Amino acid sequence: MVNTTFDVSKISPLDGMVPPVGGVSLREKSYVGKINLRGNVESGDFGHIVESVLGGFVPTTPNTVVHYGDLTIFWLGPDEWLIHTPEGGQGDLIDRLRAALGDTHSAVTDVSDYFVVIEMRGTDCRDVLARGCSLDFHPRSFVADQCAQSHFSHANVLIHQINDTDFDVQVRWTYAQYLWGFLAEAVENMAA
Repeated sequence: MVNTTFDVSKISPLDGMVPPVGGVSLREKSYVGKINLRGNVESGDFGHIVESVLGGFVPTTPNTVVHYGDLTIFWLGPDEWLIHTPEGGQGDLIDRLRAALGDTHSAVTDVSDYFVVIEMRGTDCRDVLARGCSLDFHPRSFVADQCAQSHFSHANVLIHQINDTDFDVQVRWTYAQYLWGFLAEAVENMAA
């Protein structure tokens, strides 16, 4: 009998994908814990409860990102945030959030296996992103610790600017290979 037991959390749709050669490097940010948090910061105790667990307020300015220790929190909407944790850190944080929120109108959901994060590093990132997305990536419009949900060609993505040149692009697992291929081709075409 063949043993088919394996750790699903360590499988990625990007396993075996070849990085492009050019002005942008691509690699998967492996095994990031991801939590979707929903609630109303303007009513009840939701905001204060979440602050006590996370160590700071969730961002309330649209399309911004905050960091508290090893947590990164993305604004997705007026009542929705995405929290990135180190590998395996989402379980404990989910338990603590749910316990603290109790009956407060909210939702805390583990979405770690739903998304893949592709790290884009290099001076040509803005140009590569502009080939598949209609957002304005000019430095006057898109800055460090800003994020935006958008379409990238046929895929829904969350784009996060890390610093002046580098970005992370988060995409559903089912579109990860497609997005990687598009990005890799754009990088190589720019280098040609």
